[in-house]
Amino acid sequence: MDCIICKGKLIEGIVNHIVDIKGHIIIIKNVPANICTQCGEYYIENKIALILEELIDGILSSNAEVLIINYPGSAA
Repeated sequence: MDCIICKGKLIEGIVNHIVDIKGHIIIIKNVPANICTQCGEYYIENKIALILEELIDGILSSNAEVLIINYPGSAA
């Protein structure tokens, strides 16, 4: 697969995914993704995106404004 922004090649890697939603800033560290070697844009596979959605839904009920968590199963 190629990057849709610059057509660069994608490689498997790890990213820190940042979400700003409903007054919360959530940083999820060590998320598996496909990263463009040219521009750095990253793409998250559907199965991983579903896991992120579940994590984020659980976090939205907390009172914290900023949260930093590790992706489940990643080495901290």
